[in-house]
Amino acid sequence: MFPRIVKSKKKSGTYEYLVISESLHVKGKGSTTKNIANLGNISRFDSHSVNSLIDGLIKLFNVEKFGLSNEVEIIESLEHGSIIFWRKLWNKLSLSKLIQKEIDINEPRLKLEVQKYVEMMVINRCVAPLSKLGTTRWIPRTCYKVMNGYTDLDLDVEYFYRSMDYLLRIKDKLELALFEKMRTLFSVNVKLTFYDITSSYFHGGSCPISANGHSRDGRRDKKQIVIGVVTSYEGYPIKHYVFEGNKKDEKTVVDVVNDLNLSYHIEETIFVGDRGMITKLNLQTIREKGFDYIMGVKFRQDEMLEVLFKSGDLLEQDYETHRGLKIQEKRIAIKGFLVAKIRMILKDKKIETKETELGLLKDRIFALTNKEESKVNYKDYKSIVVALTGNSETKTAKRIVALIKKYYGHYEDVMRTVVCLNEERKIVAREKREAKLNEISKELEELFTPQKTRAKNFDIEKKLNSIFADYKCRYKKFYTIDRTEKSNEAIGYSLNEAALSYEDKLDGVFILTTNRNDLEIKKVVDAYKNLKEVEMLFDDLKHFVDIRPVRHWLEVRVKAHVFLCILALLLKRILEIDYFGGKSLMKPLEEINKSKLVQYKIKLSERTDRYQTFPKVTNTTPVQKKYFTMIGIKSPMSLEEFVW
Repeated sequence: MFPRIVKSKKKSGTYEYLVISESLHVKGKGSTTKNIANLGNISRFDSHSVNSLIDGLIKLFNVEKFGLSNEVEIIESLEHGSIIFWRKLWNKLSLSKLIQKEIDINEPRLKLEVQKYVEMMVINRCVAPLSKLGTTRWIPRTCYKVMNGYTDLDLDVEYFYRSMDYLLRIKDKLELALFEKMRTLFSVNVKLTFYDITSSYFHGGSCPISANGHSRDGRRDKKQIVIGVVTSYEGYPIKHYVFEGNKKDEKTVVDVVNDLNLSYHIEETIFVGDRGMITKLNLQTIREKGFDYIMGVKFRQDEMLEVLFKSGDLLEQDYETHRGLKIQEKRIAIKGFLVAKIRMILKDKKIETKETELGLLKDRIFALTNKEESKVNYKDYKSIVVALTGNSETKTAKRIVALIKKYYGHYEDVMRTVVCLNEERKIVAREKREAKLNEISKELEELFTPQKTRAKNFDIEKKLNSIFADYKCRYKKFYTIDRTEKSNEAIGYSLNEAALSYEDKLDGVFILTTNRNDLEIKKVVDAYKNLKEVEMLFDDLKHFVDIRPVRHWLEVRVKAHVFLCILALLLKRILEIDYFGGKSLMKPLEEINKSKLVQYKIKLSERTDRYQTFPKVTNTTPVQKKYFTMIGIKSPMSLEEFVW
């Protein structure tokens, strides 16, 4: 028995009927067919009713074996959930449209679909970071393989490289367009702008901008590039820069401030930077551009803060507690600092302070202004400083005048600082230093044993240098080496208690400076503490999107590679900040990654080799559905955007 369609001609037209027939052999006539049942006009049957009919026959005659469940073959399983998940965020920013718009303006005749290649490279860095060649092998393992608009894309790696080249040409305009888009979507706050830098190393050293510099990866054996990132208060990357590998931190600040002012038209913001970024030139440039600043200070290298710590003005009772820190504000007037510093210079030179001459010099200093006429010349101060230091100390006299001259144009300024003390770090720093000093002291004890235990050719100075070699040279200031008067030979050592006492005051301390006098010190500290968002961004740059090692050697490709990574980071930050409230993404991404697009083949008949291929998304669990719904994907199992 078998189903078939028969036609019947009538006056009103031709009609088709679904009938059940069987084959018969009639003696003398051969084979023929006989209709057993007429099921009616086929116009009555749609796909649903046919399915119901088949199901009913299977149940009625108990022939479930013809479901052929043992004849199901899985053809392929494609990455699905993670692709549509990240594409949703990509499309939320209209990134493809923004890229296409800029490409059309700059390259109107270009047929290469740059936006699609860039999208696939960026999403690869979010899902399973690979090289560009590796990406071409990854795409056929994902639902991009059967996605409408992507199935016919040529996956030759050269198309990916060319797309990177075009992407870099529109970098500045695309970043600006993205910035404007985020201000609309997420109300990005640029009243506080954070800036920090990191580095990434190379395999090979052929890139023109690669160079040896201070490696933040601990790979001093490799050449590197320096990457600077500007983020909004919330933690969105809004602008990035790629510098030569040997560029110093503070040298990058001027370029960044100029760009924010000219390109982004950000005219009112507080520029927040980490220690190492600050120099007089930086602060002057920031002020000239109309920006305010909150910056960390390398206070161990700052003479103004050295005076603050040695003056005894930091009193325990002046601290208040905030966010696990002890904080207090100190304002340092330049004129007051100069007088205090001069006293320290005289004390270090063991010159008895002559109050009359010091009073005259103090009056001259307090009469200085920030105006042009306050230029300082040695000849104008010579008589006072020589009388103060004595005729035999002309070098000290010149040093004092050079100090005063150094602050030309800033004599009336007052430096606002916030001293922050982390008591936990203070304990750790002290214990670490004590352990290292014990280790060095044991070596010195062994060195300064009686002469009879030494070989004749023993070089004590060479041994001393080896004890304080490399990183241990920083501990040399804590020791005083005793020497003989005649031969100046080292004969013993003692701890420098003054240096140890001063270092103890610095343990666990970091200092902020700002030109915003209206901000409470707690808000100053909060702003700086939020700089950790940039540090988290750099951690993701190196571990989530896996920027390193950089394997390109053309400068444009290196910079484009960094841009792809920054775009991937932007998607991750949006996901973290706006959808997960800053919580870890590890579990959600693991769950989403379990969603696969499966293509399977079913045998339709036991008697004939008839098969049919079906696509299906694996069943979405309640947890997966929660995450998909969270970002706006209502039907993760939908196959509408796929072609087969």
